[in-house]
Amino acid sequence: MVNKLKRLGQRILAYWSYFSYGLFTLIGGLYIFTHLNYLDDPRVTVPPPPAIWEKTSFGFSDDWWFASLFVLAGLVLLIGVFLDKRLFRNVGLIMVAPLYGSLAYAFIVRGLFDFRFNLTWVFAGLAIALLFGTAMKGGWHDD
Repeated sequence: MVNKLKRLGQRILAYWSYFSYGLFTLIGGLYIFTHLNYLDDPRVTVPPPPAIWEKTSFGFSDDWWFASLFVLAGLVLLIGVFLDKRLFRNVGLIMVAPLYGSLAYAFIVRGLFDFRFNLTWVFAGLAIALLFGTAMKGGWHDD
């Protein structure tokens, strides 16, 4: 049992970036599930409600299906780390890239063009940059 935990810890360290993306993507998806439609709350989006083009641009980011994709991508990445399977890590990165890209787009529209104070788009952009860096670099002992 101790050897299995030690190997698991070594895998997490070896694939730290994949593990981090998997864990935080899973947490993000679960958070959206527990706060569905939070952007419709007048405490978050001050009246008047956003124009229809704007709602169409970012409305998906607090829906159940988007949260499901986040959870799925996070699980695939974590499976790739825990089982030491490169295919799962690579598929997970491919799955998560458009999710973070669409999240960045949604909050760029919401934060920059509507003048609401919201820095989520900055962090989503950072996640995209780090995601591409991880994909280009690969794991420490990937072939």
